Amino acid sequence: MAYMISTVDRDYGTIMNKIFHHCTDAHVIHHLFASMPHYNAREATEAIKPTIGEYYQTDNTPFYKALCREYKECLYVVADEADQNQGLWWYSKI
Repeated sequence: MAYMISTVDRDYGTIMNKIFHHCTDAHVIHHLFASMPHYNAREATEAIKPTIGEYYQTDNTPFYKALCREYKECLYVVADEADQNQGLWWYSKI
């Protein structure tokens, strides 16, 4: 079974990354260590990349193209049909 982290880092450019406090270009580390202050996220991302290796995800698609792609593909998350109370969720497509 292949495992992966279900989030990606997305670079919005220097200005937008600064406005968003690097929440988007250091998003993977946020999901791994949610209580970490955002001002440490960039350094932590670089430190964790060798450890998580192939599981680290980044998408270099320009954000406006990615937004259109996601809107068209209509990705969403649904609860596991076997037991709705287990907290297990899956990606789905229309």
